Amino acid sequence: MMKFIKSKKLGYWFMVATAILSLVLFVVYLATYEPGQFGHGHTMPNSAASYATELVWIWALFAFLAQLAALAAPEHKWLEIVVIGCIGGALFVEIQLCPTVLAALATGVAYEGGSLELHLTYLILNLLALAIGVASCFMDSIGDEEKEELKKTFAMPRFAGAAGLAGVLAIVGIVLSSSLGAAQSGPNNANDPTASSEAPAKKFAIDLQAEFGDKVDPNYTFDPTSVHFTKESNPHSEDATSAIQSAVGSSYERSDANLVYCFEGAYAEGWQGDYSKHYAYLYLWDDGLYNGESNGTKIYGYWYDTEDGGEEGATLVMVDNRGRDNDMVCSVNTSKFYKWVTEVKSTLNNGRTIKAFGYYYYPVIGFYVDPGVDYVVVEKEEDITDSITLGWTGTRVLNNLTTGSVFDAAANLRFGSKQDTDDPNVKKITATWKSYTWDTMIYIGSAPAAEEAPASPAAAE
Repeated sequence: MMKFIKSKKLGYWFMVATAILSLVLFVVYLATYEPGQFGHGHTMPNSAASYATELVWIWALFAFLAQLAALAAPEHKWLEIVVIGCIGGALFVEIQLCPTVLAALATGVAYEGGSLELHLTYLILNLLALAIGVASCFMDSIGDEEKEELKKTFAMPRFAGAAGLAGVLAIVGIVLSSSLGAAQSGPNNANDPTASSEAPAKKFAIDLQAEFGDKVDPNYTFDPTSVHFTKESNPHSEDATSAIQSAVGSSYERSDANLVYCFEGAYAEGWQGDYSKHYAYLYLWDDGLYNGESNGTKIYGYWYDTEDGGEEGATLVMVDNRGRDNDMVCSVNTSKFYKWVTEVKSTLNNGRTIKAFGYYYYPVIGFYVDPGVDYVVVEKEEDITDSITLGWTGTRVLNNLTTGSVFDAAANLRFGSKQDTDDPNVKKITATWKSYTWDTMIYIGSAPAAEEAPASPAAAE
């Protein structure tokens, strides 16, 4: 035993240390990580849902086995490259998993969840194993005499066995990474309760006319797209601030004018750990005036959307009663719902701006939830947890049957707990927005046949 120890140089013991660290990483990770719903749990942040978290312990195990192969044939230093590659695979996955958890160190806000202590442990073990493994490549592991002896003692069988094991581990690891990564990001991931395991789930679709056509108010005939002003044609462009404020008032439900545009926006500073939101709202009326508020401060003014000699609707400017520096010039927005986007000055921290988005106003007549797939299917009832609604989109329906996502859904949209239905294999979750509700059905085991499925989920005001 003493002869064996004395014959080994520092590089060999570095290889042993790499093997031990890889084994420790494998054991600790496998014992503590919790994939949970959608691939994340108490130890994993929400963003881990996009990655195959099990690859960390798989690569750590392969690194340990590859290091044993390298120790069996220490005269072949190139085998250590396979070890480093396996450790690098584990580190690559962990680097993708832990940024939001590590961000808690700087912000003090663990907004995506996950265990900071455990991820630091995973990261440190990975980095130590990688550093020591790389260092061992530049060190001798055995002396020249032992190298000569090893060449005479089962040289080919040991080399073939070590090289074969290292090669197999590398190939299997690459194949596993590709397949698990594809499965995690694909629409048919078996762990994803919003997708059927039997066939690719179709995207959610709804017949707006069939679902909400009877709720359209035929008496609301005002067309906001028909209202345009130039600066000169706006009857209030020469009015004093007091006259504008008196004319438009502070109510957002005027009886003497019709709404043309509504703007809405929110901003979170994130300064010194304060993530509270600050809001801006603007209401543009068909008499050429607007009112609203920015971070709680009331604002007033007049607006126009046509430059001299220009095309109607080619621009949109809101002249602010607080002074020229506060005037808002809008840019065209690319979304189908919001036509304009602008920066609204606020009193927050000496003039922060709040980005607000504007759309043509029509009264809201309904609301529905888009879960992203045609039918939400889970394998068993226990899969219906609070996290199942992650990614579901609340959508408002206007009187002209245009739709837009619910503004500030985190504050305004609520999902209830699962409820029973007449069918024991079907549960439902009710979403609430303002005075509207929408039931989303969740099927246990498999999606219903076309002739058995309801025409549409239940909606109620």
